[in-house]
Amino acid sequence: MDELIKEILKFGILPTFLLVLLFLVIQDPDRALKIRALITEPFFKLFKWFSKEYIASNISAHANEFLNSNVFTLLAHSERYKIKVKWVKEQDDPILTEKGTLILRMKEDDDQTRNILSSVHIALPRVVCSLIRSNINSSCEKSIDLTILKKLSEKLGKHGRLTYKKYFLDPETEIDNAINDLIKKLLALDKHGFLIPVFINELELLGEGLYADNDKSDYSEQVIQFIEYLLTIINRPLHSEVELEYFSNPFKVSTILLAKAQRADTQGLKPYLRRLKINLDKGSESIYFIAYPLAFDFFDRLLNSLESYERIFIKKEIKTQYYSELIGHQSNLKIAVLTRNDVFVDGEFEHKLDSCNLKEGSRVKGTVEDVSQKESLVTIMGLRAYISKNDCSWHSISNCEDVLKIGQEYEFIIKKIDKTSNYIYLTHRLPETNPWDLIDLPKINSTIEVELISYDTIKFTSYYQNNLEIYIPIEEMSWFFLTPNQCRGLIGNTINAKVIDIDDENEKIYCSYRQIEENPWPQIHKSLQKGMEFTGKVTDITSNYIQVRLPNNFSGIIPRESLQKAGFEYVNFEDNVVIGQGIEVVVSKVFIAKQKVRLDLKRNK
Repeated sequence: MDELIKEILKFGILPTFLLVLLFLVIQDPDRALKIRALITEPFFKLFKWFSKEYIASNISAHANEFLNSNVFTLLAHSERYKIKVKWVKEQDDPILTEKGTLILRMKEDDDQTRNILSSVHIALPRVVCSLIRSNINSSCEKSIDLTILKKLSEKLGKHGRLTYKKYFLDPETEIDNAINDLIKKLLALDKHGFLIPVFINELELLGEGLYADNDKSDYSEQVIQFIEYLLTIINRPLHSEVELEYFSNPFKVSTILLAKAQRADTQGLKPYLRRLKINLDKGSESIYFIAYPLAFDFFDRLLNSLESYERIFIKKEIKTQYYSELIGHQSNLKIAVLTRNDVFVDGEFEHKLDSCNLKEGSRVKGTVEDVSQKESLVTIMGLRAYISKNDCSWHSISNCEDVLKIGQEYEFIIKKIDKTSNYIYLTHRLPETNPWDLIDLPKINSTIEVELISYDTIKFTSYYQNNLEIYIPIEEMSWFFLTPNQCRGLIGNTINAKVIDIDDENEKIYCSYRQIEENPWPQIHKSLQKGMEFTGKVTDITSNYIQVRLPNNFSGIIPRESLQKAGFEYVNFEDNVVIGQGIEVVVSKVFIAKQKVRLDLKRNK
């Protein structure tokens, strides 16, 4: 290198300087704008000469450098725009695009920071997510642009942040307050390295598909839900592993985190290759492999193994940064963007169906290959098939693993075959095990004995004769309001219930526990008057109220506000009040329609 410089210097200082400039410009074409700005800057500041040349070069250099290093390099598509500022004669001259160059009309302004922000703000709708903007509302559009613009303002220092807030953020949020909330969520994604490489990239890919399909539907709500999905990933517990599929039209996205090097060392590539195939089988259009520093070597191994995999394209490997809560500063992040190869066709699928005589309604034996909460993967005669949680059992279950175990063989029925996507759907609900057909069904108005098994916000689930599921709506469990603690306390009990409805079509029976007894509310309406005083006993305590049993066996609740109003020990009633404690109360209101009695403390009178 030294010898080369000596040879060049033989031509003199000026030719050498020009050759160095030429080399720098060839190495980075955007550098020409920076050089031009540097050359014209002294003349502009001292004499106001070359003002248009300096301003145009300065704005273009900053804008292009920001977009190239902070946006375009983090996206899977290769197209890049170059911002070029030109001064035009007429105020209404249009903004033009020529061969990847965006030409902006700018007003002369002494505040170059504002000029730089303005140029990028004008450019963003044309260079970032341009195809999907017709499918989202203005709140989503502006939130995306303002979030990216805030990244630029941070690089321009204190004046940049003030200018951004005064001239860009505040005017928009004063009109639409929803923008503020969206920007906060997008900034959270950016902090963890997900904003451009995952969120914006997915919108770019999705926009291409929607444009090709001439789909002009409004997907604003779906975009917001996708943001929430990404937030659940970045807010996961530290060091936990997340493997998620997100299928909510129009998104068909899978995210696989490579956070633990230990699993890579002990199990190798197989679990991740299997997960990738499962995601593709389920319909994922794009898959994001995200690796944290401890998994970088494994990340490279995994991508090398996928280079010849015909079902996917590796669109891009991205290196970016995220804020590590563990070490308290920025750390590196690797993201691989994979997309489905739509040309790939499994020509063997229909042939295998025919050769194995597989069709809808066929009984088959299959081995469980993978189990998740909502769905399990099963191999039947060399083909992959899926079974949902609801098809695992005639009984309600919370997880496929409650019934199916990895590596075990079971008998299934083919419920559906989707030849367009090569999917086989199974059910484990065999006719001969259907409880509806195995016992004598009770009749309406009969009283039966059931065991309470579980409950949710709508109903209790119970078993009749240890086999048939019976449902008791929450409101049919008691004539009085039941607290969550009381609902939990009922699980495992055996009770008598009255059959109130039989749905033969859906094979469901509904019962009532409270209708075993006479409705007490007509009597309550007569006997409980506002202002009546009682000494009751606390039967339950929640964060919003306490429940009190009155001497006449009626129940009422004292709201949190009334308890705090009483002062002293009732301010912290959750800590100071205990179940079984005697308490002086007064009836404040009886809600006949809601079947609730509201009480107040006697001391509040």
